[in-house]
Parts: sequence; C-alpha cells; structure tokens
Amino acid sequence: MRSVLASVKSLLGGTAAFTAGNSLLGVVLPLRMEAADYPVTLTGAIMAAYFLGLALGGLRSKRVILRIGHIRAFAVFAALTAAATLAYAVFFDPAAWLILRIVNGFCIAGLAATIESWLNTRSSNETRGRVLGFYMLTFYLAIASGQTMVNLADVNAPDLFMLAASLIGLSLIPVAMTSLGEPNLSDSRVLNVKDLYLASPVGVVGSGVAGLMVGSFYALGVVFAREIGLSVSEAALFMSAVVLGGLVFQVPMGVLADRYDRRVVMSSALVAVGIAWGALASFIASGLPFVALLAMALAFGGAMSSVYPLCVAQTFDRLERRYYVAASGRLLMVYSIGATVGPLLASALMSVYGPSSFFLFESTVAVLFAIFVLVSVSRRPCLPADQREKYVPLPDVTPIAMALDPRTESEAKTVAGEFR
Repeated sequence: MRSVLASVKSLLGGTAAFTAGNSLLGVVLPLRMEAADYPVTLTGAIMAAYFLGLALGGLRSKRVILRIGHIRAFAVFAALTAAATLAYAVFFDPAAWLILRIVNGFCIAGLAATIESWLNTRSSNETRGRVLGFYMLTFYLAIASGQTMVNLADVNAPDLFMLAASLIGLSLIPVAMTSLGEPNLSDSRVLNVKDLYLASPVGVVGSGVAGLMVGSFYALGVVFAREIGLSVSEAALFMSAVVLGGLVFQVPMGVLADRYDRRVVMSSALVAVGIAWGALASFIASGLPFVALLAMALAFGGAMSSVYPLCVAQTFDRLERRYYVAASGRLLMVYSIGATVGPLLASALMSVYGPSSFFLFESTVAVLFAIFVLVSVSRRPCLPADQREKYVPLPDVTPIAMALDPRTESEAKTVAGEFR
C-alpha cells in the first residue's frame, strides 16, 4: 500500500489542492449572493451554471487534453480556474458570475479527467481498487476541508476568493513536477441513451434523480442553512457533515449492494433521504440541538451519495462489459442534466414557499423515485449474485471520468479507439 501511495502522491496532492479551493468557492458564492439580497431563483440559476459547465467539460475537455498533452492541459485548466475565481471578486454581477460558473465547471471537469486518467495509468489490475480508494478519500476530505475554510475570513471581503484561487494555483506544483507518462484517452464504443434505458431504466432515471438531489443540495444547501437561522460557521459544518456522510457510508452501502438486490438497497437509501429531510423539518419546527442537525446531515449525505454509484452498478449488471465505458459517459450526461435542472427547480420553490420547500423537494424526488424502483423490482427479477458486477464507490459531487473504475479495465484496454 505504501508503494502504491508513493507512486500517485503528487497527483493526489494536486487533486486535494484544486478540490479544496473549488469547494470553498462553492460555499462563498451563495453566501455572497445571500448577503447581496439576490433572489434565491437567481442564486439557483448561477449555481446551476456550474453543472452545465461540468457537463460540457465532460464532453469536450478530453479534446484539449489530447491536443496539447496532460501536463499542459492541467496547467491551462488550473490557471483558467484560478483566474475565474479571482474574477468573481472583480465582476460582482449576475451575468458575469453565470459565465464564470460555466467556465469553472468546464475546467474542473478537465482537471478531474486529467488526474483520473493519469491515476489509471499508474495502476495495475491489482492496485486500481486501492488507488480509487485513496482518490475518494482525498476527494471527500478536500471538499469538507475547503468548505470549513469559509470561517477564515469575512465572506464579504475578497480574501476567500484569493485563498480559493491560491489553492487551485498550488495544485499546479505537484502535477507540473511529475515525470509520469501521458495516458491514453482514446474514444470507445458508442451507446445511445435509448438503448441504455431499455437495458436499465432504474440506472438511467436514477442517474438523473441523483443529479437533481446532489446538484440542488450543493448549489443551495448553504442558502437553506442560512435561511433556517444557522450562522456562517454552522452552515459550513452542516455542508461538511453531508460530504463526510457520503464518504463514511460508501463501504457499508457497497456491502449491502453486493449482497442484496441493488434496487432494494437503492430504494432504502432514497427512503432514508426522505426521512432525514423530514427530521430536518422537525428541527426547524422544534429547534433541536445543532449536534442533532449534523447527525441528520451525516445520514442524508450517506444516503444521497450512494444513489449514483448504485445506479452505475445496476446499469453495468445489465450490459456486456465492452459497453461499460460508453454507458458511464451516458450516465454522466444524464446526471449532469439533472444536476443543472435541480437547482433551478429547488430555487423556484424556495422563492415561493420558503426554505421548508427545499427539504420537501429533496424528499419528494427521493420518495417518488423509490416507488419507481420498487415497481421495477416487482416487474424485473434480480440477477444472481455471480452475474452482477461488484459495487464500486464513486464520487457524486464531480463524477467526471470513469477511468479509475476497476470494472472498466478490460473495456478501456481492449476496445479503446476501435470506434470513433
């Protein structure tokens, strides 16, 4: 394990730096817009633009990497992200921020795709699972750390933008100094969404639902926390608790998903999302201790973050291995669409019905999809355990590349570049 970590530590260091900076930015922006009395619908639209950029980056950033190489591409994406981060403080205008969020999302997609394909190159069949584990740990801890950095300075001052830009800029150092070779990012087989849906309706619809929940929460969770009376530091801890819940619950959810019908596990997670938000409603009404709120946030984060990787596993169960890479790209597209639409819907509801509609939105989406999943269970039998792929934890905040997924190993090496 020590040798595996030593071979990828520079890449993990770069990941930690730009992820922490980006997560800090994701908390500062809605807080600044709240302080400026922006309508919640406008805040939702600006924050949703990030996921639009993320989707575009997932589709187009690979071309940049293929054209100029990994190190130079990473430098371009990091420099542009750092510049955009500083520009938020200079151009405090909704239209400018909307454009900057799209650029931000596109570049983060490029940074993640570069790092993950590099990590894949440094991994063997035996070590890819452990490398993915290190990557997930780095990713989630960096997000949680970045969010808590909001307490280091006044939200209305430019200091936090400067700190976020500095962290993103620092990610260049370990990556630029690496001597690793250039990974292969050739295209793979094509699979349209219609065929994918016919193979796994739960997987496709669930990816969109996961995007709706995750996108709306990370775009507006801080706004929700502030509107129910939490301070800035408490709101940051609330967000971090959700992120850490996503990390802590990955392993137990994986054990359950490999032992029982994934759809039953998924529906249980979705019901848990509804229960957690119902408990939050109780917190608002009766004023439960803040520690109880964090416990609910931890449970909510664990349940919400398990939906996307469960959808990927469910989809892979219904496909031939040679289509895994293509399927993962389509699921990411559906997820990104959901993550873009989610903040728009949630912010519209909040503007009309207040902060309570935010948890009602999340709960309703989760419960309705849980019913959809259970109907699927009654109509389509579960596959035998020996015909199912293993559950693999995947990040849901920025699920860009699937290069590190051990299940796609055979596909990536045998058919990459065969179809263009």
